[in-house]
Amino acid sequence: CPRCGWIFYDNPAPAAVAIVEGRRGILLARRAAPPHQNTWDLPGGFIEAGELPERALVRELREELGARAVISRFHGFSIDTYGPGGVPILAAVYVARLVGQPSARSDVAEVRWFARDAIPWSEIGFPSITRALRAYLGSNASSASSGRRAVRFTGAPLRCPPHGASHTREEPRRWPHEH
Repeated sequence: CPRCGWIFYDNPAPAAVAIVEGRRGILLARRAAPPHQNTWDLPGGFIEAGELPERALVRELREELGARAVISRFHGFSIDTYGPGGVPILAAVYVARLVGQPSARSDVAEVRWFARDAIPWSEIGFPSITRALRAYLGSNASSASSGRRAVRFTGAPLRCPPHGASHTREEPRRWPHEH
Protein backbone atom coordinates (compact mmCIF):
# COMPACT_ATOMS: atom_id res chain seq x y z
CA CYS A 1 0.00 0.00 0.00
CA PRO A 2 1.53 3.32 -0.99
CA ARG A 3 -0.19 4.98 1.96
CA CYS A 4 0.95 2.70 4.81
CA GLY A 5 3.53 0.33 3.29
CA TRP A 6 1.52 -2.82 4.09
CA ILE A 7 1.84 -5.55 1.49
CA PHE A 8 -1.02 -7.99 0.90
CA TYR A 9 -0.02 -11.06 -1.08
CA ASP A 10 -3.23 -12.64 -2.35
CA ASN A 11 -1.43 -15.86 -3.21
CA PRO A 12 -3.52 -18.89 -4.09
CA ALA A 13 -3.67 -22.08 -2.07
CA PRO A 14 -2.28 -24.96 -4.16
CA ALA A 15 -4.52 -27.92 -4.94
CA ALA A 16 -4.49 -30.98 -7.20
CA VAL A 17 -7.54 -32.58 -8.83
CA ALA A 18 -8.06 -35.49 -11.20
CA ILE A 19 -10.13 -36.09 -14.26
CA VAL A 20 -10.67 -39.80 -13.68
CA GLU A 21 -11.78 -41.59 -16.80
CA GLY A 22 -12.71 -45.25 -16.93
CA ARG A 23 -14.77 -47.69 -18.97
CA ARG A 24 -17.98 -46.20 -17.55
CA GLY A 25 -17.08 -42.57 -18.26
CA ILE A 26 -15.81 -39.73 -16.06
CA LEU A 27 -15.90 -40.04 -12.28
CA LEU A 28 -17.34 -37.13 -10.30
CA ALA A 29 -17.55 -36.77 -6.53
CA ARG A 30 -20.47 -35.10 -4.75
CA ARG A 31 -19.21 -32.68 -2.09
CA ALA A 32 -20.35 -33.53 1.45
CA ALA A 33 -19.38 -30.16 2.96
CA PRO A 34 -19.28 -26.47 2.06
CA PRO A 35 -18.36 -24.72 -0.06
CA HIS A 36 -20.69 -25.92 -2.80
CA GLN A 37 -22.06 -28.73 -0.65
CA ASN A 38 -24.06 -31.38 -2.61
CA THR A 39 -22.63 -30.31 -5.98
CA TRP A 40 -20.40 -32.40 -8.22
CA ASP A 41 -16.65 -31.90 -8.25
CA LEU A 42 -13.48 -33.53 -9.48
CA PRO A 43 -11.85 -35.61 -6.75
CA GLY A 44 -8.74 -34.08 -5.20
CA GLY A 45 -7.83 -31.49 -2.64
CA PHE A 46 -5.29 -29.15 -1.15
CA ILE A 47 -1.56 -29.78 -1.32
CA GLU A 48 0.05 -30.00 2.11
CA ALA A 49 3.32 -28.26 3.04
CA GLY A 50 6.31 -30.13 1.62
CA GLU A 51 4.13 -32.25 -0.68
CA LEU A 52 4.44 -32.40 -4.46
CA PRO A 53 1.20 -32.11 -6.48
CA GLU A 54 1.30 -35.69 -7.79
CA ARG A 55 1.83 -37.15 -4.30
CA ALA A 56 -0.95 -34.92 -2.92
CA LEU A 57 -3.34 -36.10 -5.60
CA VAL A 58 -2.61 -39.79 -4.96
CA ARG A 59 -3.14 -39.18 -1.21
CA GLU A 60 -6.37 -37.23 -1.74
CA LEU A 61 -7.85 -39.86 -4.08
CA ARG A 62 -7.03 -42.60 -1.56
CA GLU A 63 -8.68 -40.54 1.23
CA GLU A 64 -11.74 -39.49 -0.79
CA LEU A 65 -12.30 -42.59 -2.95
CA GLY A 66 -10.52 -45.42 -1.15
CA ALA A 67 -8.75 -46.37 -4.37
CA ARG A 68 -5.20 -46.17 -5.65
CA ALA A 69 -4.67 -43.63 -8.42
CA VAL A 70 -2.33 -43.91 -11.37
CA ILE A 71 -1.67 -40.50 -12.91
CA SER A 72 -1.61 -40.63 -16.71
CA ARG A 73 -0.65 -37.05 -17.50
CA PHE A 74 -0.82 -33.41 -16.54
CA HIS A 75 -3.77 -31.61 -18.15
CA GLY A 76 -3.34 -27.98 -17.07
CA PHE A 77 -3.92 -25.40 -14.37
CA SER A 78 -7.21 -24.06 -13.11
CA ILE A 79 -7.94 -21.06 -10.88
CA ASP A 80 -10.97 -20.37 -8.72
CA THR A 81 -11.94 -19.26 -5.24
CA TYR A 82 -12.85 -21.67 -2.46
CA GLY A 83 -16.50 -20.67 -2.40
CA PRO A 84 -17.97 -17.16 -2.41
CA GLY A 85 -15.44 -14.81 -0.82
CA GLY A 86 -13.05 -17.72 -0.21
CA VAL A 87 -9.32 -17.96 -0.70
CA PRO A 88 -7.96 -18.11 -4.24
CA ILE A 89 -7.00 -21.59 -5.46
CA LEU A 90 -4.50 -22.69 -8.08
CA ALA A 91 -5.24 -26.31 -8.99
CA ALA A 92 -3.03 -28.62 -10.99
CA VAL A 93 -5.40 -30.76 -13.07
CA TYR A 94 -4.27 -34.28 -13.94
CA VAL A 95 -5.77 -37.16 -15.88
CA ALA A 96 -5.77 -40.38 -13.87
CA ARG A 97 -7.22 -43.85 -13.68
CA LEU A 98 -8.10 -45.83 -10.59
CA VAL A 99 -6.97 -49.23 -9.41
CA GLY A 100 -9.86 -50.58 -7.36
CA GLN A 101 -13.48 -49.63 -6.99
CA PRO A 102 -14.10 -46.06 -5.79
CA SER A 103 -16.43 -45.36 -2.88
CA ALA A 104 -17.41 -42.15 -1.10
CA ARG A 105 -15.15 -41.43 1.88
CA SER A 106 -13.76 -38.44 3.79
CA ASP A 107 -15.55 -35.27 2.59
CA VAL A 108 -17.31 -36.99 -0.35
CA ALA A 109 -21.03 -37.85 -0.12
CA GLU A 110 -21.28 -39.86 -3.35
CA VAL A 111 -19.22 -40.94 -6.35
CA ARG A 112 -20.71 -41.63 -9.75
CA TRP A 113 -19.52 -42.38 -13.27
CA PHE A 114 -20.99 -40.17 -15.99
CA ALA A 115 -20.91 -40.81 -19.72
CA ARG A 116 -19.09 -38.02 -21.58
CA ASP A 117 -22.40 -36.80 -23.03
CA ALA A 118 -24.21 -36.94 -19.66
CA ILE A 119 -22.03 -34.71 -17.46
CA PRO A 120 -24.37 -32.80 -15.09
CA TRP A 121 -22.94 -29.39 -16.01
CA SER A 122 -25.54 -27.37 -14.07
CA GLU A 123 -24.80 -29.34 -10.88
CA ILE A 124 -21.04 -28.69 -10.80
CA GLY A 125 -20.26 -26.20 -8.03
CA PHE A 126 -16.90 -24.71 -8.97
CA PRO A 127 -16.79 -22.83 -12.30
CA SER A 128 -13.15 -23.88 -12.76
CA ILE A 129 -14.17 -27.55 -12.70
CA THR A 130 -16.67 -26.94 -15.49
CA ARG A 131 -13.99 -25.12 -17.52
CA ALA A 132 -11.37 -27.83 -16.91
CA LEU A 133 -13.76 -30.64 -17.87
CA ARG A 134 -14.94 -28.83 -21.00
CA ALA A 135 -11.31 -28.16 -22.01
CA TYR A 136 -10.44 -31.82 -21.41
CA LEU A 137 -13.39 -33.17 -23.34
CA GLY A 138 -12.73 -30.74 -26.21
CA SER A 139 -8.96 -31.27 -26.37
CA ASN A 140 -9.21 -35.01 -25.84
CA ALA A 141 -11.44 -35.41 -28.89
CA SER A 142 -9.23 -33.24 -31.11
CA SER A 143 -5.92 -34.58 -29.76
CA ALA A 144 -6.96 -38.15 -30.47
CA SER A 145 -7.02 -37.38 -34.18
CA SER A 146 -3.91 -35.19 -34.23
CA GLY A 147 -1.80 -37.18 -31.77
CA ARG A 148 -1.14 -33.98 -29.80
CA ARG A 149 -2.64 -32.52 -26.69
CA ALA A 150 -2.75 -28.98 -25.42
CA VAL A 151 -2.02 -27.98 -21.85
CA ARG A 152 -4.65 -25.42 -20.99
CA PHE A 153 -4.99 -22.69 -18.42
CA THR A 154 -8.58 -22.37 -17.30
CA GLY A 155 -9.18 -19.27 -15.28
CA ALA A 156 -11.55 -16.51 -14.41
CA PRO A 157 -11.07 -12.75 -14.18
CA LEU A 158 -9.21 -11.65 -11.07
CA ARG A 159 -11.32 -10.13 -8.31
CA CYS A 160 -10.18 -7.63 -5.72
CA PRO A 161 -10.93 -9.35 -2.36
CA PRO A 162 -12.17 -6.31 -0.38
CA HIS A 163 -14.90 -5.28 -2.80
CA GLY A 164 -14.97 -7.73 -5.72
CA ALA A 165 -13.90 -5.38 -8.52
CA SER A 166 -13.02 -7.36 -11.61
CA HIS A 167 -9.63 -7.12 -13.33
CA THR A 168 -8.31 -8.80 -16.43
CA ARG A 169 -4.95 -10.56 -16.31
CA GLU A 170 -3.39 -7.70 -18.27
CA GLU A 171 -4.44 -5.01 -15.78
CA PRO A 172 -2.23 -4.45 -12.75
CA ARG A 173 -3.81 -5.18 -9.38
CA ARG A 174 -4.40 -1.99 -7.47
CA TRP A 175 -5.03 -1.42 -3.80
CA PRO A 176 -8.69 -0.98 -2.78
CA HIS A 177 -8.36 2.74 -2.10
CA GLU A 178 -6.78 3.27 -5.57
CA HIS A 179 -9.77 1.96 -7.59
